[in-house]
Amino acid sequence: MNLTSIARKLATVSLVLTFVVIVAGSIVRMTGSGMGCPDWPKCFGYYIPPTEVSTLTYSAGRAYGEGQMVLHHDTLWVAQSAVTAGEEFDRLTWYKYPKHDYAVFNVWHTWIEYINRLATVVYGIPLLLLAVVSTLIFFKRKEFSLMLLSFGALFMVGFEAWLGKLVVDGNLIEHSISYHMLGSLALVVLLSIMVFRMRAHHENYAAIPKRLKTLAFSLIVLIFIQIILGTQVREQVDVVAKITNDRDAWIGMLPSIFLVHRSFSILLVLVAIIIYRAIQRMVVPVQLKLTLVVLGVEILTGIVLAYLGMPALAQPLHILLGVLCFALSFYAWMSIRFSTSS
Repeated sequence: MNLTSIARKLATVSLVLTFVVIVAGSIVRMTGSGMGCPDWPKCFGYYIPPTEVSTLTYSAGRAYGEGQMVLHHDTLWVAQSAVTAGEEFDRLTWYKYPKHDYAVFNVWHTWIEYINRLATVVYGIPLLLLAVVSTLIFFKRKEFSLMLLSFGALFMVGFEAWLGKLVVDGNLIEHSISYHMLGSLALVVLLSIMVFRMRAHHENYAAIPKRLKTLAFSLIVLIFIQIILGTQVREQVDVVAKITNDRDAWIGMLPSIFLVHRSFSILLVLVAIIIYRAIQRMVVPVQLKLTLVVLGVEILTGIVLAYLGMPALAQPLHILLGVLCFALSFYAWMSIRFSTSS
């Protein structure tokens, strides 16, 4: 197996894992587990988080390591150094966690967030290997662009992790979903370009008219805008969820951005219909056909969310399908735009 083949497989695995990480992150938001680990990169000061609240309860005679946390009087305290707890809580030995005032332990939230972090760590492994292999390819064949793309993807994962730290430190800062989604879409673009450039077979779509190429690019732009609008709606869902747990009431409490997001889908449907009618007798990339299918299912999940009380399981599915639409449409457009004979 040559280096290019290895790099292509690593890029493909990384692209697939991108969707896994997106789903993991959306489950964190869906379950309200974003602060399940109140610190970063550890969780309550542990590399492996606790499974019961007694671990975080101050207990006389118990040994605590430096940086480990306890919940005492509804406050999060951190051990300044390794210490054996005395009968009385000594504030000279412990300091109040300075980043935020959140001090709640929910075992489900903690482990959902922790698994989300583990998924990101696993995600980084093939990306790191991809950077190494692309560097070897550069030294062998002077293909600088592949190395640049792989290091760009690795940088974006680091940026996403850093952003995750800021989100936790700021107790779920405003617009964090949008920033994370923009980073995820950037990763999809970088990895899709790598997979496309190293593909084993080169298809010929030179006969596709320029009008369809323009429509395919327009579809990418519209899907991108719709995803960003959706992240804005998702942030507002978090706001109304703090007011009431009644999911049936959430839609009615959302601001006008929801109406914009819902209405914008009509434009997407119209463009999709035009493309569908145009490709009836054409040989086009299978990814373009799949985009139209996935887009249809995506809109159905949106209808379910809007009119059936926002069922929890539909939320991560809706996000996943949106990003998958973007990835498929982008790959289809590259296949058309950079056809071998065009």
